[in-house]
Amino acid sequence: MSRITSVEVVEYEHHVPIGFDAAGRRLAVPTTRTQRRFVVSITDSSGAVGSYAPLWSAPPFGVTVTKALARSLVGMSSDDRELVWDRANESFAKTDRIGAGAIDIALWDLAGRRAGMSVSAMLGRYRTRLPAYASTLSGGGGLGTLSSPETYAEFARECRELGFPGFKLHGPVNAGLREEIAALRASADGAAGEMHVMTDPGNGLPTLAQALELGRACDDVGAFWLEDPMRADAPFAHRILRERIRTPVLITEFVRGLDQRMAVALGGGSDFLRADPELDMGITGVMKTAHAAESIGLDLEVHASGPAQRHCMAAIRNTNYYELGLLDPTSGNPLHPPVYAGDYVEDASAVGEDGCVAVPEGPGLGIEYDWAYLRAHQVDRVLVD
Repeated sequence: MSRITSVEVVEYEHHVPIGFDAAGRRLAVPTTRTQRRFVVSITDSSGAVGSYAPLWSAPPFGVTVTKALARSLVGMSSDDRELVWDRANESFAKTDRIGAGAIDIALWDLAGRRAGMSVSAMLGRYRTRLPAYASTLSGGGGLGTLSSPETYAEFARECRELGFPGFKLHGPVNAGLREEIAALRASADGAAGEMHVMTDPGNGLPTLAQALELGRACDDVGAFWLEDPMRADAPFAHRILRERIRTPVLITEFVRGLDQRMAVALGGGSDFLRADPELDMGITGVMKTAHAAESIGLDLEVHASGPAQRHCMAAIRNTNYYELGLLDPTSGNPLHPPVYAGDYVEDASAVGEDGCVAVPEGPGLGIEYDWAYLRAHQVDRVLVD
C-alpha cells in the first residue's frame, strides 16, 4: 500500500491582459489584471506524483480549503479517494467545499501515473472524442472584441465555419434583459441553424418574469438550453419556468453539494444537471453526480474546460457537450493561465474536423505542467510532509 508522504501547494500569479474598452476597441495602452492561482502536487511512498492546477476555482477561497485538507492527508493511502472525499464533505460542510476538488483530481492523476493508465480508462471510458461548444467570454469586459450583437453574430459564424457543433454565449457585462435577448438572437443568426445555440446569463436576471421572457426568446430561436438564468436557484421557481417554456433548463452550477443538486432535480427544477470537478469535490464528485443523474434519466453537463473535465466527460454516457472556453474571437482564451507544457491547448485550435476535442491519452490526466512558468510566477509555497 502506497501512502501519501507530502503535499505541496504552490501559489502563483497570472496576469490577465486588459486590452480593449467596453466597445471592443483596442486600448492605446493595455493594462493587466492579476489573478492569484495555485497548483497542488501529492507524492506517495512509491515515488508517484500527482498534480493539478485549478483553472476556474483558484481565487480566492479554493486554496484555503486545499491547504486545510492537505494537512490531514500525510500517512493516508493514496488510493483512498472515496475516504478523502467523505471526510472533506463532512469537514467542510459549512463552506462551499471548493478546494477539495484540486486534492481529489491530483489523487486521480497520481493513481493513473502509478498504474500507467489514463484517468478516463480507470473510470471506464465511454468515448475518446468529445463534441465541443464554443463558450464565449462576456462581452465588453475589456478582455476581447465581443461587445455588440453584431460581434456575437460574427463570432458564431466563425465558430460554425471552424466546425463547432454548438455555441454558448455569455452576454455583455452588466447586461440587462434587452441586451441578453439581442445577443442571443444575433448568435442564432450567426449559427444559421447549423449549430446548437445556448445562453448563460450566469444567474444574472433579477426576477422570474425576466427569466420567462428570455426563455420565450430561447424558444423563438430553438435554443438547445437556457442556463442559470436567474439569481434564485430555487426548484419551485425553475419548475414554473420549465412549465412555461419549451427550451430545456440547465441549472446547478451555483448549487454546491451532491444532495442539493439532486434535490433540485427531484424537485423538478432543472431538465439537465451541472457538475464541475473543481467546484464539486473533484472527479469523484462529478462521477457521483453523473451516476445519480443517470439513475433518474437526466443528462449531466460537465462545467468548464480542462483535463479533468475531459476525462470525466469521456467516462459519462448521459452527457452532450464539452464546454470549451471562455473564448473571444480576437484574444482567444485570455483567462486561461499558460500552465501546460507540450501541445495541450484549451482554445479553438483544439477542435478537430469532427467538431470534437481529444481526451489526453497518457497516464493520469495525460498532461504535463510548465513548472518553469509556475515557479517563475510563484508567490507562495506550502509543503506538508
